[in-house]
Amino acid sequence: MERVAVFVDWDNLRSTIGHIQSSTGFRHFNYNDTFHLHTLFRSFLEGDEKFYRIYIYTAKMLSIDEISSLIKERQRSTFERWLSDNRDRYENKYRASNKFLDEIVTQDYVALRLGKLRFNGLRTGGYPDIVQKEVDMLLGLDISHISYLHLADKVMLFSKDTDIIPAMKTARINGLEVILPILQENDNISDKLIKHSDIRRYRSLKEIYETYIGPVGTDISATQ
Repeated sequence: MERVAVFVDWDNLRSTIGHIQSSTGFRHFNYNDTFHLHTLFRSFLEGDEKFYRIYIYTAKMLSIDEISSLIKERQRSTFERWLSDNRDRYENKYRASNKFLDEIVTQDYVALRLGKLRFNGLRTGGYPDIVQKEVDMLLGLDISHISYLHLADKVMLFSKDTDIIPAMKTARINGLEVILPILQENDNISDKLIKHSDIRRYRSLKEIYETYIGPVGTDISATQ
């Protein structure tokens, strides 16, 4: 039995699935449904492979009150105009995100790693400019830790961020096989990532849904 450590840049994967939903019209796969997501990861295992652990990296969204406390007085009127048009949408997204984080850690083999958020002010139109910090660092540290201690036989990396290449190199140097799982409907992945991986595995999001989750029926699209 070969142990596979799965590393998931959550915002990166969610963006990929959202792009597939928009470009293909296939919206039945719900990335906020923990069963759907765990099924996606499991579909990439082959032969006698089993999960060592599934590491998910993200950061908790800021609430409206937390964002409001960071707004400078000279920007407050701009923010309030944005908020009047977007409060319900943002709060729905905030609730869905927190519900997802609470539920995903109850799934088998899942470990959640939370980075931090940095507020950079307001974009044009008053949209809060918030970026994640430390996620790549946490991901890289975990890959290195598992590689040095040989806690797994293989690394599977759900990310399109080339910043993770040094960690991929570390895994390969220490004898672990590095797998890139790729969704066929959106297979634009950097040549650099391919160069520093061992193998690529391709799956169709629609086929994963129809094979392992159920027949296509009511639209249960993810909260965008």
